[in-house]
Parts: sequence; C-alpha cells; structure tokens
Amino acid sequence: NAYTYAPTATSALVAPLMTKVSVYIMLRMMISVFGLDYSYYVIKFQSVIIYLAVAAIVVGSVYALAQTRLKKLLTYFIIAEIGYMVGGAWLGNKAGLTGAIYHIAADALMTVSLFMIIGAIIYKTKSKTFTAMSGVFRKMPFTLVAFLVTAFSMIGVPPTCGFFGKWYLISGAYQA
Repeated sequence: NAYTYAPTATSALVAPLMTKVSVYIMLRMMISVFGLDYSYYVIKFQSVIIYLAVAAIVVGSVYALAQTRLKKLLTYFIIAEIGYMVGGAWLGNKAGLTGAIYHIAADALMTVSLFMIIGAIIYKTKSKTFTAMSGVFRKMPFTLVAFLVTAFSMIGVPPTCGFFGKWYLISGAYQA
C-alpha cells in the first residue's frame, strides 16, 4: 500500500531502494560477514529460503494478475521479483548468485521506469485503473512503447535486461 498510494515520484524512488537495498544487505551479510561456505553449508536454512522465495514469486504473480489498479499491480510484481533475487542468492552456485546480483540492478531500473511511466499515464488519463488504458496508445504512443519495452523486460523477454538476469537464475536453478 505504501507504493500504491504514495505520490508517483515517491513510489519511483522508494520502491526500488527499499526492496533492493534489503536484498543487497542480505547478500553482503552472506558474503562478507558469514562467508558463502558458512551461509550455504553450515546454516541449514537454504532449502526453506528457496521455498519461501518460490512462494513469493508465485503469490506475487497471482496477486498481480488480480489487480485493477496500475500501481498496485506493479507492487505485486516487485514481490515476485524479490523472490527471484532471494531465491537466486540462496541456490548455492555461481550462476544463481550472479543472476541475483545482476537482477538487483536491472530490476531497480525496471521498477523506476515502470513507476514513472505509470505516473505519466495516470497524470494524462486522470485514472489509476486499467480502464484508463483504453485508447491511451493513441494519446501517448511513445510512453506506451516505453511501457511495453519495460514490461517485457520485467517479465524477461529477450533481449531485454530482465532476460539476462532470469537466464542466470534459471541456469543456477538447473545447476542446483
């Protein structure tokens, strides 16, 4: 709700920072404080965290599909994306960790872009729901092209930046 009901500029800054910084801190703790060997092999939370990450991916995606408000949809996508990053970090291999680290930066840029684009759509149409999307391509063609490219990147369509992060994550999951 904080991202959904906040002004668009606030959502665009806070959403990528708060969520990605949390994952970054988790990674720094895993790598610098505890070390990867201790994090993966001594602490027995790895499988539990991966199951929770998969649950975040599934639940976030399902809830996103059920939304009618544009910003609320994006906030549920953020939950799913955090699941990808956390799951990749705890896979216990180089590809998963690489994908998680890459996905932090890529997803931060995608999230900022989508919040700014959605903010422009809300400003132009004066509506926060999907009903505002009707006929918006004629009113805002460049904005909608940017929206499509960024949305394709968020779901991982090649050759966007979201694809490469998810490719590493899938490779890491396959190796694990």
